[in-house]
Amino acid sequence: MSRTVGRMRRRTALVFVLVVAFFLQGVVTDHSSAGAALARRAKMLQLTNEDRAAKDRDALALNVDLSRYARRHSRQMAERGELFHTANLAAKLDGVAWTIGGENVGMGLSLRSLQNTFMASKPHRRNILREGFDHTAIGIVESDGSLWVTVIFYG
Repeated sequence: MSRTVGRMRRRTALVFVLVVAFFLQGVVTDHSSAGAALARRAKMLQLTNEDRAAKDRDALALNVDLSRYARRHSRQMAERGELFHTANLAAKLDGVAWTIGGENVGMGLSLRSLQNTFMASKPHRRNILREGFDHTAIGIVESDGSLWVTVIFYG
């Protein structure tokens, strides 16, 4: 009986150690990728606000909570391998003070090239420079060397 109890304790301890090891490995990986995602988001916000400043527009404030949705949307686009807009943007803006909203989605090799492409497109440039917008949410996912971006604007 004591041999069985001893074996069970060793197995339980081994399982516990493995679970902790796998958990810690995931946490380390998530922190490093989270850091890269935050840096990319900050860069995209900077590029957007630089283009706004060049046209005498106020800087956009970042909505961190809505940016989580934007990142999920970017991940979905990357997984499908296609660009698509949020089906019901008004529902995603529920809970924030807004009267107008818009969204830019894109895929490219760098944030600078994406921002340049947005600015070269009349509807995307209109979203970036619209005076009524005062907030943004940004989600960026890297997949196979490409950056998938969702930028939500509202005001």
